[in-house]
Amino acid sequence: MRRNIFIVILLLLLLFLASYVSLAREEQPLVTMLLFETDLREALNEIALQTGVIIIMDHTVSGTITADIQDLPLEKALDMILMSGGYTYKKYDDYYFVGLADVKNASFSNLSELEVVNLKYVKVEDVLDVIPSTYRDYVTGNRQKNTITINAPARIMDLLRGIIKEVDQPRAQVEIKVLVTEIDSRYVKEFGSDLFSFSTADEIVKGFAYDNSSSLLSIQGDVYGQLLSRIKLLQEKKQASIEADPRIIIAEGESAELFIGDQQILLINSDDEDLAARIEKLNVGVGLKVTVERIVEDNIMLSIAPEISYLVKSRRPDLIIKENSVSTTISLKDGQTVALAGMTARGESAYNKSIPYLDEIPLLRWLFSLDGGSGTETELLVFVTPVIR
Repeated sequence: MRRNIFIVILLLLLLFLASYVSLAREEQPLVTMLLFETDLREALNEIALQTGVIIIMDHTVSGTITADIQDLPLEKALDMILMSGGYTYKKYDDYYFVGLADVKNASFSNLSELEVVNLKYVKVEDVLDVIPSTYRDYVTGNRQKNTITINAPARIMDLLRGIIKEVDQPRAQVEIKVLVTEIDSRYVKEFGSDLFSFSTADEIVKGFAYDNSSSLLSIQGDVYGQLLSRIKLLQEKKQASIEADPRIIIAEGESAELFIGDQQILLINSDDEDLAARIEKLNVGVGLKVTVERIVEDNIMLSIAPEISYLVKSRRPDLIIKENSVSTTISLKDGQTVALAGMTARGESAYNKSIPYLDEIPLLRWLFSLDGGSGTETELLVFVTPVIR
């Protein structure tokens, strides 16, 4: 019995709520009118008389309108006649306020809505760059808090919300596998295009060929592991050295820098006695900057800029550093490897061999000592493999 009473009360409550919602959802009055070069203010007054709705206009409303309106809801009729002049409206409790949708309009605050959007995945600059110039006056950015403030009429507010939502998405990330190696130039010249090749027992299916006259080559397929093994084999034979083998994660549109080497600190004295000596810091080694420009499906646009610096003369104060660099922008498939080459490092060393004591005898010391030197030349190869994560 109690259960039946509870069910009846619940049904009555639901019926009451349904009737309340239907009453609250008051239908808009319909508008029917034919306008031909009619003053806009007169047209709005006519709509107010026809629908019994109060419409208040600010001082900016002017112009003429030509339109054939047949049984349209009030707000749709207002959209039709106000759109061409750049006007908008805002509904208050029991009336509509109409004016120009311009931030310079004194009544703009009565026509607009204010909303602050917290960006999650992109920077303020990324959003402002894609906002059409027509709507730039409606948005401001706070770079410190990474927020966008929208101050616009309802229709433009919805449009800007949609643009921001489309832009503020998690950016794709790319794992960059980098292999920086130095190979003896004699070995490179000896083997030429056969320096690297990868094959299976049946046929050659993936490969990389290095030509000393070229500075940019690509490897088709996922051969990074085989490439690393081949370089390590050359390293065991003292014909190559791996300078770095890092893996870094870079978001789309961002950059990463890598440096492997030493820092030389120099004390430079001034010719002017009144000026103190200064300290200069010089980096000697291999540097690499990689930028993920954009990602389209499985294609990755990369900007790659390696640089090698080495000492030509290492004796102070005649310290000489030489730099080689190359940069390129290239589109790669997911997992494809690109090789940058053409950077040569040269080194020189001097030595002296002599017999103790005898090499100190004047004139005769040249017979018991030997001065000599040797030079080395290596090719810097940088292999970059992007993998979308």
